[in-house]
Amino acid sequence: MSDITGGLIADLNRQKKHAENLAAREKAERDGLDKLPTIASLCLARPLYDAVETDSRVYLRMLRGEPVQFDAFCTGCGTTSIFKDQLSRGGGAGSSQANDWMLQPGQFNIIVFCQRAGHKYTFCFDYRDSKLLKFGQMPSLEDVAGQDIRKYAPLLRDGYFGELKRATGLASHGIGIGSFVYLRRIFEKLISDHHTTLEKSGKAVEGFATLRMEDKIGALKDVLPPALVKNKAAYSILSSGIHALDEDTCRSYFPVVRAAIIEILEQDLRAREEAKAAAALEVEIARLAGAVKSAAGPVK
Repeated sequence: MSDITGGLIADLNRQKKHAENLAAREKAERDGLDKLPTIASLCLARPLYDAVETDSRVYLRMLRGEPVQFDAFCTGCGTTSIFKDQLSRGGGAGSSQANDWMLQPGQFNIIVFCQRAGHKYTFCFDYRDSKLLKFGQMPSLEDVAGQDIRKYAPLLRDGYFGELKRATGLASHGIGIGSFVYLRRIFEKLISDHHTTLEKSGKAVEGFATLRMEDKIGALKDVLPPALVKNKAAYSILSSGIHALDEDTCRSYFPVVRAAIIEILEQDLRAREEAKAAAALEVEIARLAGAVKSAAGPVK
């Protein structure tokens, strides 16, 4: 075998090995995507200045250079709509560092449009030092999330609905502890209300008031959403004193606790609507039974 042929074979083997390494790395990064916020969650639920630590090329390529689509409440239409971007955002593909263009520090926008009427949503990001940060958006997080939670107002009385909106507004400006305090009050209120419901049915939990939040959630497993109960350990922070909290911790937990609150409210709303539908059905059945009885006349 000539030196030239041997060199070509060695070069081909190196290229093959490099391609195999790239494929393995991409597979590992794709497998790790479930540990990172989805694009929709990042844009619509993640507070400003709450950094996501990542150097995943797959994830950053999705954000900086691939088409984006998600469902969101459209503040212009007043209803849920599909949002899509119209153009690729680019980000450095084709440069001398094409394989790692998505890792280059810099700022970029995700701009999507409502597919009903073209209303525009803009989300501004900065990436550097393996940290992804959302530093701006229009409409604000409060505008988007606040509109979408209006249906829960009847379930959150005594000012708690206003506190939910206020928490979202504070979080949208990067205020961690202040927003988290409101969420904790609401979460504790919902947990207390569900225990009260159990008490009325004769299934009160002994010593409930002294339990840690994680244990309270476990004790209410029959009346709380399954996903919340399954991941109850994530809510142990709700038993911490305010003095033990810091801005970064509160910002990172905010989307999780808020999502749990929404899930509880959604379950309660469904139960209320089902009860109303059942009551309406009973009234209608009674009306029809009365009409049939009247039509049949007196029994002889």
